[in-house]
Amino acid sequence: MYKGLFDENHFIAPFDLIKFERKKLLPNGYYDSNILCENCDNVILGNLESYASFVIWGGQGNPDYYPRFEKRINNLNQRFLHLTNLDYKKFKLFLLSIVWRASVSRNRIFEFVSLGEHEDLIRKMLIENNPGSINDYPVGIFILTQNDRGPTKMISNPIPIKNDKILSYHFLINGLVINYSIAGQADKELYDHITIKENNTMDIFIFNEKESTDYIDCYLKNKLRYK
Repeated sequence: MYKGLFDENHFIAPFDLIKFERKKLLPNGYYDSNILCENCDNVILGNLESYASFVIWGGQGNPDYYPRFEKRINNLNQRFLHLTNLDYKKFKLFLLSIVWRASVSRNRIFEFVSLGEHEDLIRKMLIENNPGSINDYPVGIFILTQNDRGPTKMISNPIPIKNDKILSYHFLINGLVINYSIAGQADKELYDHITIKENNTMDIFIFNEKESTDYIDCYLKNKLRYK
């Protein structure tokens, strides 16, 4: 997920976009040691991460094993990628592992991620290799278009959206926006379009340059611009 964010010495320069403070350089991204057993970290989650790397970044391998991408435009002139031959189980569990690890993390960047009772339920799904149905924690992705108006390649503090009936999270990671519906019916129509499907397909919408910049402005509640 961090590809392209490391410098030549394999460090990330983190910046708190809530308090606008620069932190110490990180050699391995946002990683918590000693919160996972070796089998969970290297085997269970490691296998999911290996598969997701091919989905997100591509690579060489058996073409029958990896997803196919088709560029499409809907009747609202919105661009999106239609994915087929996607492994529903592996990719959904990978995406759920991100929000779960954020919830159990001690890192301050994830301090607003708290899954409550859902933390143990998702942990059980990961251990049992069970992604549940399409309605169990729907999750989808948007792609931000890199442009000259402002940065999109960043990792920022996840944003919770919650009230008495709804809990959802937006994660901004390296030009990807990952949306999680944890509890309630958070914009059900949206998630019906973007969530990964049990028939191994997924639609990933692509924000144009203006939409990408507007989203960043809304997400951070600040305007970041290149000089």
